[in-house]
Formats: sequence, structure tokens, C-alpha cells
Amino acid sequence: SPPLPAARAPASPPLPAAGAPASPPLPAAAAPASPPLPAAVAPASPPLPTAAAPASPALPAAQATAPVPEAPAVAAAVAAAPAAAPSTAAPTALPSAPMLTEGGGEMVPEFGAEQDFSTEPLESRLSSKDLNRRCSAYAELSGLMSGGTDGAAAAFELLKTSIDICLAEALPKGQDSALSALSVYLEHCPDVASADVLPLVRRLIEHKSIDKPKMQQLVPPIVVLITEHCECPAVVGEISACLGELENAKKKTAGFLKKQVALVFRLLHQLLSDFGPLKMHHKLGYLNLMVKYVTDSDRGIREACYSVLLEHSCWTGAIPDAVKAMEEPQRKEVAKRLEGLSEEEKARGEPRRLYRSEQGAAAAEAEAGGGTKASKPLDKFDLVEASNALKFLPKGWCIEKVFSMEKWKEKQVHLQVLTSLMDTKRLAPSEGYAALVPSLQRILKAESNLPVVTEAAKCVGLMARGLRKEFERPAKQLLPVALARINDKSVWKPSILIEPVEQLLWSVPFEFFLDEIQPHVLSKSVFVK
Repeated sequence: SPPLPAARAPASPPLPAAGAPASPPLPAAAAPASPPLPAAVAPASPPLPTAAAPASPALPAAQATAPVPEAPAVAAAVAAAPAAAPSTAAPTALPSAPMLTEGGGEMVPEFGAEQDFSTEPLESRLSSKDLNRRCSAYAELSGLMSGGTDGAAAAFELLKTSIDICLAEALPKGQDSALSALSVYLEHCPDVASADVLPLVRRLIEHKSIDKPKMQQLVPPIVVLITEHCECPAVVGEISACLGELENAKKKTAGFLKKQVALVFRLLHQLLSDFGPLKMHHKLGYLNLMVKYVTDSDRGIREACYSVLLEHSCWTGAIPDAVKAMEEPQRKEVAKRLEGLSEEEKARGEPRRLYRSEQGAAAAEAEAGGGTKASKPLDKFDLVEASNALKFLPKGWCIEKVFSMEKWKEKQVHLQVLTSLMDTKRLAPSEGYAALVPSLQRILKAESNLPVVTEAAKCVGLMARGLRKEFERPAKQLLPVALARINDKSVWKPSILIEPVEQLLWSVPFEFFLDEIQPHVLSKSVFVK
């Protein structure tokens, strides 16, 4: 339609004047539809590149790449534009802003040359906002403290006053350097005060970054070193008190709390593994915490609880009594995991760590022994909780009543009350056991009824096994009486007198036993020999 281009032709020039970048595509789109249109637009097109050239050198290049295949006049104008306004100015580079750390200091590029801050004072570097400066101070302090040089004393004192700075590190790089320096301080400082370092246990557990893997990895070795100075009862008490406060806190994040609880149980496992069950005694109450949390919904907490229970079982050779308070699925799981361990995995030797108060004596002993420390095997008897059997005797029970009874069955039942209570791994020392000895001697010497002699001899053996050296004096009185009946074939049988006499060796020295048995070796009786 010829009138249409005529109507649009007057309106086209204002558009390029108002928006220079948008003008070129418009004529190109209209060119195929109406032949007269390029002619009308052509006079107006050449000024466009000329006006735009000084403002933006890149604009003609952008127009040259635009797809305008069928507009000869526009193509010619675009081709001529670079020649009309050549750009000779070099582009100006903007200065790059320095990278900042969390404290506002400038961060050194990761792959750049490491800066040397050794000429700056340690105090100023520790208080600096620059992370790299602080890390260099931590590294230098670690070298001074571990090297035993003349500056070690000053380094110990400086780090002691900078512990708050170490614990305030928020980035993993700073935490690694700071806590490594703190570990060196705890390991090498000769005069660490327990009252100064014990509160660090709580501060580490409550650290704002304790849920991060880096802190979870760095904290256990530090707590172990603190335990060398403060000993297990104090550290376990601090951990238990901290855990109780975390549970009762009004404002707490569930996920963060789970990480803290799991870390607490891993710390207890580490202490049990390093110091052994004699120092990490079950009476400290941490096994009850395992019973409480072993059913938690968090897998990390459950696994940490099972690891503590299995470690204790490997040391003692038996599942802890605390497991009996668990529900049946958890008891079966502990038994299953323990059964799945090989003998090598169950084997435990001496504890790997000693208290600082013990290390001096151990070093002196090793020096006296020619450089080797005499190893003392772990006696699992010391790990068993003692039972006060006499406390549970029926009211009015007295061993002397057996002599007024006429029927042997009554005597046997009366003595079985005592043997049933004393049939435990360990007995609590009491003067009451020595009071039983005269009556037991009388029964062993004169009683003719075998079931009654058997029960009396059983009482003797159980007391010797459960009291060990606490029963030495009564055992020395009972051994000759039992050996005096060695010529009686009716009572000198394994089930009657032989086993109880052997159990007396828990209490009497072996030399004493040999002296007592020597006269019977010279007996004329073949049976006695």
C-alpha cells in the first residue's frame, strides 16, 4: 500500500535522534516491505554514527555485527563509521580493591608469596586484625615453646595471657594455628595450674564453632592434655556439669546441641581409651549417661555411646553392669558388637597416658631400670565394684546358730544364706568377715556331715576370692585347719575342700602355702602325698 510508507516516513527521523542505539534495526526491518523507505531514511542515517562515535567507540562495532543483509544504504553508513571517528584513546584500567579478612585486615593472596612478619613484635601480631599476622605469631610461639630455648619462658607466659585470643578465632585457618599452639603450651609448659586450664573444657564444648568439623577434630587432643594436669575425676565432672547445663538451657538449637552431645561422648571415649578404666572409673557416673542417650534419635550420639560401652567392655573383659539398665534391643546391640570384635581388637595393654604427677616417678623408674619402664599388668579385679554382702544378711542371722541345729539340712540352708550373698566378684572389706573365722574353723575341724562341710569350705573360698589381700590374716588361720583334713578321703575332694584351699592362694603368700603343705609331703600315707 503506497500511502503507508508515506505516512511513516516523516515519523522515522525523530526516533534515531531520541535513541541512537535502537535506530539501526528499525530501518532494516522496514526495508524489504517498502522500497521507497530506504531512500527516505538514507539521508538521516549517516549522521547517526557521526554523533555516536565520540560518545562510545564500541557502538559502531556493535552495529557492524548486526544482521542487515538487505539494506545497502545502512550497510554503507555502518562501514564508513569507523573511518569517520577513529578511537585512539587507550582503555583506563580500574584499581582492584584489596581482599579483606573478617577483622578488616588485608588478606594476602592464597597463591602469592608468603609474607614475613618475623620482624614485628609477637604481642602486636597476636592483637592484629590480620589473620596471617596472628598465624605467624602462633607458629613462632609453638617453635619457642617446644624448642626449649631461652625464649621459652617468655613464650609460655605470653600464650598464657593470650588464651582468650586463641579461643576467639573464627576461621578454620586461625583455629588450627591457635589451638595447635595451645596444645604445645599444655604439653611443654612446666608449671600449668589446674585451676587455670580446667575451665577451658567447658569453653571448648560451648564454642560457637564446635559444630564445625575442624573444631571437632582439634578439641579432643586439647581436652586429653588438660586431663593430664587436672586428672579424670575433675574433667569428667566438668564435662557432666556442662552437659547438664546444655540440656536445661532455655535457648538452644537442636542441631547444634546434638553436635555438642556427640562430641561430649567422643571425649569420654578418648579419655577412657587413653587413661584406662582405673582412672576413668565407672563410679564417675559417665556410663549412666550412655544408658540415657543410647536411644537418642541422632545416629552420631548413638554411635558415640556404643563406642564408650565397647571400650569399657574391652578393658574389663565383660559388659558393664550399667548395660543391664538398658532396654533389650540396646543390650543385644552391645553384645552383638562386642562379639563381632576380634581378639586383637579386644586386647588392651597399659594405658597410653599418665597424669603429670605420675610422669616424674615413671621417668625415674624407667631410668633406674636401664631405660625401660617395668610394665604392670592391669588387674581387672580393681575395676569391679565391691559388694557389701554382710549388709544384706537377714535380720537376726548369726553363724553360731548352726551349732544349735540338730538336722544337717537346717545347717546347710543356714550357711547357704551366707554363701549366696558372698558369691560375687569382689567383696567390700569389713571386720565382719574376720568374726566368721572361729565358727568356720570349728566346722572344718569337727563337722562330719559332708554337705555342711562343703558349705563352710565354700564360704572360706569365696571370702578369699572376693577380699584378696584384705583377707590375708584370716586366711592364714584357716589354711592349716583345712590341710589338717587332707588325710580324710571323704572330704579331700575337689568339690569339698580342694577348690576352697586353692582359692586361699588369692589371700596368702605362696611361700606361706608351701611352708604349710611341706609336712604333709612327708606323710606315710600315699593318698596324702
